[in-house]
Amino acid sequence: MNEHEIETLLSELQPRGPSASLSQGIAKELEQDREWMLRSERTLRPIWLAPLSWSAAGAAAAVLVMSVFSGNDADSPSALVASAPDPYVMPVTTIREVVDARNEGIQYNSNSRLPEQRVRLTSMERHAWIDPRDGAHITLERPREESVVLPVSFQ
Repeated sequence: MNEHEIETLLSELQPRGPSASLSQGIAKELEQDREWMLRSERTLRPIWLAPLSWSAAGAAAAVLVMSVFSGNDADSPSALVASAPDPYVMPVTTIREVVDARNEGIQYNSNSRLPEQRVRLTSMERHAWIDPRDGAHITLERPREESVVLPVSFQ
């Protein structure tokens, strides 16, 4: 038997259909899956609706308590002076950390026609202050990017 005859025999083969018991078993499992899916659709609403309504009730109660117990002392001048922030904070440190320095090469100035070395500096500035009233630390980080021009002399 050569390859051509084997291919001819294989091409004549037809797959056998599924048995009746297999078809019934698949249909039964699909029906069970559909019933489970329909049941879960009905139970989804109460799952998220109950916590949402309890949260809404709690928020409404908090608003009611705040409106009942809030006095008019917030409008008094002493309360306004006490709530105004103190503008005084003590500076502690200022640090500049160079993160990257890129050499952009030598270029010629368009006005003076002299060579210049250009360097692009990327840095991070960190400023820190302390509030003397409560000892709170305030930190500000600010990225900076600068282009520095250095004169070049060929000797």
